[in-house]
Amino acid sequence: MNLKWATERGAELLGRIPFEAVKRKHRRHAAPHKIERFQLPFRQWDGPIGADFGKGRGQVYSLDGRKPNRSCNEVEVAKILRRIRDHAFWFSAYPTVKMPETWRPWVLSTSELPHWLKNLDSAIRERINSPGGGMPDIVAWNDGHPSRSALFVECKAAKEGFGEAQEDWLWAALCKGIKVSQFAVSIRAF
Repeated sequence: MNLKWATERGAELLGRIPFEAVKRKHRRHAAPHKIERFQLPFRQWDGPIGADFGKGRGQVYSLDGRKPNRSCNEVEVAKILRRIRDHAFWFSAYPTVKMPETWRPWVLSTSELPHWLKNLDSAIRERINSPGGGMPDIVAWNDGHPSRSALFVECKAAKEGFGEAQEDWLWAALCKGIKVSQFAVSIRAF
């Protein structure tokens, strides 16, 4: 993935890492692919936590100083990707009504997947052992050629590992024609 969009926002490129699950129940389909990773210059939120959607102390200050001021890795990556793609959303399996209202413009529930992504996800589910989960947190795309222009970004804390469904989803997406260069991992340092 060309991470120029991330470096323009002060990201440090951390090189490629194997996108492999920490623990597996099922046999691996193929050797894990190496995925680009980057770290944005987040400053940890030190104000009141309020509604946090499970982000707790993982919340950050907005990188661009715009709303939402109290943010998170997923929202900030979606905001950056909207500068280079027609659409960028954090797709959550949890009800978005529980999310802080200021984050809602950057998030959709997985029940709101656009048609092309719903079809891709369905085709992937036919190949893997996971009925849900695994899709990267952020998906960005252009209207003209959604799957060809798609960028998939998984957001992680520095010491957080990948799940089996995540590794398998990436493998199956590659089988369906998505390129490994369309994936990246955004690491939050704290």
